[in-house]
Amino acid sequence: MRSMSGRRCLEGRSRMNQDKPAALTPADVDQLAQDRSPEARIQMLSKLLRTAEQAVLAESGQALVQDLLHRLAHDTVQQVREAVAWQIYNSPFLSDGLARDLALDVTSVAFPLLRHSDGLEDGLLLEVIGQGRADKLMAIAARHTLSEAVSGALATVGNLAVVATLAGNEGAALSDASLQSLADRYAHVPLVAEPLAGRATLPASVVERLVAHVSDKVRAHLVERHRLSPVIAAELAAHGRDSATLALLRPVTKPGMDGDALAVHLHEQGRLSVALLLRTLCAGDFDFFAAGISTKSRVRKANAMALLLDGKWDGMKALLDHAHVPKHLFAPFQVAMRVAKTLGYRGGAEGREAFQTEALGRIYAECGQSEERAMDNLLLQLFDRKDDDMVDAAMDVAGMPFIPLRGAVPKK
Repeated sequence: MRSMSGRRCLEGRSRMNQDKPAALTPADVDQLAQDRSPEARIQMLSKLLRTAEQAVLAESGQALVQDLLHRLAHDTVQQVREAVAWQIYNSPFLSDGLARDLALDVTSVAFPLLRHSDGLEDGLLLEVIGQGRADKLMAIAARHTLSEAVSGALATVGNLAVVATLAGNEGAALSDASLQSLADRYAHVPLVAEPLAGRATLPASVVERLVAHVSDKVRAHLVERHRLSPVIAAELAAHGRDSATLALLRPVTKPGMDGDALAVHLHEQGRLSVALLLRTLCAGDFDFFAAGISTKSRVRKANAMALLLDGKWDGMKALLDHAHVPKHLFAPFQVAMRVAKTLGYRGGAEGREAFQTEALGRIYAECGQSEERAMDNLLLQLFDRKDDDMVDAAMDVAGMPFIPLRGAVPKK
């Protein structure tokens, strides 16, 4: 009996010794230096951290941990750096220097820290935001908590998907000024306005701004949550519909004006931009759009108009190319043409509101989450009232204002 009991005791101790993580040794360091396989280095990383977590390292071993983590975080193989990031994003061994190196690395390496690490300083997050990488911005916007400084920086990046994520993140501290700016810029864009309206606390001015433009369902939520008078809400909504129905745009040209001459004038001034062409197309001002494309591509206006009215995208794509519109910005033009063809809209006042509503809605839905910075900028100039000054300046040169139907007072 004693013999059996002794064997069980020995077997139990053996299993305990097997379960206990092996301590890091100088031989492991030598193996790391000699073994070129990424798998071996990742395995060594796991062993290293298990050893450290069991607190079996002497003081000299702690320095060894930092040294090896630094070496692995700068490994030439991305897979190894990713493993480092995922295993130490909330580890006590994540030093400030190591955090910065990983956060500024490629997105797959940086993501665990940017999304989940609790110890990142605002300065580092702001530095990453300055890189302008959409995927990194999305990771930061979805963090559990964000300071007003970081949230304020994200609110100005101009990426609709990032701003929408930020607006819906209750852990993101947003100042009244940032909230007001978001409401002013994106009240007409449901992708941002709806999550913004869902925030637990909003300044009264922001609530009033949103009530004027959001859907009936979201408006009802705002009225209930913020105890807004139904009478006032109805008045605000009516004003919003009258002044800014889905950011509807008036045509650039007015009756009796020579759109061809205006297009030539703006082109000569360097102001016949891609953004202006898209705005005129979405405004239903097909005559000026055709004139603009004709001027920039040196193709007859009649041919451009025929392609537009017939919905022949292949031909229009060639014209846009000749007009020096970057290929990665073709998509919103294609969406607008598809909407026009579907609705049977051929320009002019009749059917313009339905066309604009559908075109703007489809463009932000299909193109609003692009990672192209140029696409972000283009869509901002289409949706964002902050950029109306750019259009006004172009129109001032031609002696006529461009007046968006957004409740703004026309320039005298």
